Amino acid sequence: MIYQGEHLFIGQFGHFCVLLSFVASIVATFAYFKATQTSIPNDHATWKKLARTAFIIETIAVIAIFVSLYTIIYNHYFEYKYAHQHSKRSLPTKYLLSCLWEGQEGSFMLWNFWHCILGLGIMLKSKKWEAPVMTIVSLVQIFLATFLLGIYFFDLKVGNSPFVLMRNEFPGAPVFQDPLYLQKYLRDGNGLNVLLQNYWMVIHPPVLFLGFASAIVPFAFALAGLWKKDFTGWIKAALPWTLFSCAMLAIGILMGAAWAYESLTFGGYWAWDPVENASLVPWLLMVAGLHTMLINKSTGYSSKSTYWFLFLAFLLLMYSTFLTRTGVLGDTSVHSFTGEGNSLFWHLIIMMATFSALFLTGYFRNNKQIPVIHKEEDISSREFWMFVGALVLLISAVYISFFTSLPVFNKIFGTHKAIGEDPEYVYNRVMILIAVVIGLLTAITQYLKYKKTPRSFWVKKIITPTVVALIISVLISVLGNVDYNKYGIGYLGAIHLAIFAATYAVIANAMYIWTGAKGKLSLAGGSITHLGFGMMLVGILFTSSKKEVISINRTGIMIPGLKDPKGRDDSGLENVTLIMGVPTPMGKYTVTYAGDSSHPVDEKMYFKVNYERKDEVTGKVLENFTLYPNAFLMKAEEGKTALSANPDSRHYWHKDVFTFITSMPDPESIKDTATFRDHPVQQGDTVFYSNGYIIVDQLIEANKSTNKDLPLVDSAWLADVTVYSNNGMTYKAQPALFSKDNMPIAKRDTVISQSLVLEVNKTGNALALGVKESNAIMKYITLKAFQFPFINILWLGILIMSAGFFISMWHRFKKSN
Repeated sequence: MIYQGEHLFIGQFGHFCVLLSFVASIVATFAYFKATQTSIPNDHATWKKLARTAFIIETIAVIAIFVSLYTIIYNHYFEYKYAHQHSKRSLPTKYLLSCLWEGQEGSFMLWNFWHCILGLGIMLKSKKWEAPVMTIVSLVQIFLATFLLGIYFFDLKVGNSPFVLMRNEFPGAPVFQDPLYLQKYLRDGNGLNVLLQNYWMVIHPPVLFLGFASAIVPFAFALAGLWKKDFTGWIKAALPWTLFSCAMLAIGILMGAAWAYESLTFGGYWAWDPVENASLVPWLLMVAGLHTMLINKSTGYSSKSTYWFLFLAFLLLMYSTFLTRTGVLGDTSVHSFTGEGNSLFWHLIIMMATFSALFLTGYFRNNKQIPVIHKEEDISSREFWMFVGALVLLISAVYISFFTSLPVFNKIFGTHKAIGEDPEYVYNRVMILIAVVIGLLTAITQYLKYKKTPRSFWVKKIITPTVVALIISVLISVLGNVDYNKYGIGYLGAIHLAIFAATYAVIANAMYIWTGAKGKLSLAGGSITHLGFGMMLVGILFTSSKKEVISINRTGIMIPGLKDPKGRDDSGLENVTLIMGVPTPMGKYTVTYAGDSSHPVDEKMYFKVNYERKDEVTGKVLENFTLYPNAFLMKAEEGKTALSANPDSRHYWHKDVFTFITSMPDPESIKDTATFRDHPVQQGDTVFYSNGYIIVDQLIEANKSTNKDLPLVDSAWLADVTVYSNNGMTYKAQPALFSKDNMPIAKRDTVISQSLVLEVNKTGNALALGVKESNAIMKYITLKAFQFPFINILWLGILIMSAGFFISMWHRFKKSN
């Protein structure tokens, strides 16, 4: 059968490039291995030339894979499964890149791409270390290439190709018996997950995957050191790469937090979701390894621990990939991969086992030869407290990994352990103490000398920043009214202690930049990093303990069945229901649901929510702004719908007002089946309805002969009524009836918040008030709003911390040159 409209060449070319990258990575690995093993200069040069050629070919092939897949997505070639699953014709062009890495295959391709770029950098900068380091990098490339192969060895499928055709994937489907299936049935794709339609998701995955990919480099240097039996020389060459990896992972995590803050309804930027934890843990271990590398370079201590930290950082990075891609976390994480995980399960297990075996074999073979200083470090030395800090980071990584891995333990042991109803507290109760220790160490360690520090010298240096930090932290705690008492006085005390430690880190490192580095920022990378880390802690502590729910419901309108993102009941007093056009008090603001809009090709509904704050005495408007949160209803199981929402925020220098939709009516489920009930009335009469009563204040009759103000109609009957609801609210309404050329014209009035429609009818000489109660007339939304004080300190702190990493990296590269 000849199918019409298919574009087969681009897919065949892309798959050829996948195979080429796989073969080239094997050749590069073997050639670099031979170059490392040989001691003959000519042979070394020959093998290295071959390896470089193979790696460059691999890089070109990976770039071609990238271009081919993007061409398929950009041109909407829906005959390809990947394009059909992740793209759609109506998707804005700016989000087409996000389609590349929404799926498993695309994200592995991105990881592969960054390894190629990093490999080229290693070729340029690593000199004698190129061959052994690139052997490890190329070996990883073999595994990454196999994730994209999508070929069978007998009955075993290896990887998933992004270039598979829909008709080959589902050969038995009836639609593929028609040669015109593209024109008739596959005219559009499923589209990108609406939560990923955010500018952060265009840039966050590439940055995070660059951080992931860079973690291989320090580990590869460590393995190279064991391989070549140069147990300390590799550290100098690896230090700039380790700094780069720490910086990129930090920025990637920051972008992920910013995306969660702007796109998810956690009510914040971090929820200890397992996928978030999977990114954080390798960073913690990489930072710990960085500090032991600095210790070893300056004093010779921490040789063995450095190997272990870098190995664990890379192992936990692979483990995080295992957690997020095999479907293990499908029931516990809101943004992990859930499909096609089984095909990756053993693939990733083998990858972790391979590199674990390489490290353990190399380490224990050379264990006795790795130089160790048996003299204990002096307690007054910088290296002693740096190592303590590294151990504290290790403890935090182990703690987070244990609770994140509960789903894995349950599958292995058949248990049903759960973290509990309040996972944030499970993590925070320990991490708040970790923050205290790390904050204090970050403050004082810079003022210590390696080997030994005279007490008088240290006290003289540290006394001023200590006093200043104590004063400022007390002012923050008192004037900031930090009184978070949800978990008792002990937890509140830990928060105040952590605020001091974080403030101490900021003040002490800022002063050290001035006194220790003499204001030369190019030499103060470490202090800048620590200063940014302290600011990040201050921002986390203050925003978390002072986050305020401002959407306290005082309207009496409750929407039952609301759930928060963790599935917990959220239908209490923290959600305000807004009726369209009705100003509603909400904390210091008056909030109005002013309208909504949508686009024919956009699934989301955009809501216009006006905020206004007035002076309580003068009534002068102090502040007004409009937010545009959006939401849409997804089809769920058994015909039900589930709300998916994106928040919107008003940003100030000192706070954010964060708003998201928690409920909206389903337009398809609203049908107006109610009818009017007529009540004969006279002025002063009372008419009852289900939620209150209506008083007819006035009835007015007019016609042209008695009223010259009726130029358009012949007669008019108007009712002025007041509606009294059971919750104490009152509303005015003025329904009317007009007559023109003996034809009645009804002017109905509505009381939306009471779901009432009122009209005037005339039977003979008597007037009747028609009353209809219908939910179909009430347009409403329910929203939740938070106020985050000084959240910009958090974002700025992470940026400054990353800048410090980059400054140190640049300084190290210059020194190595």
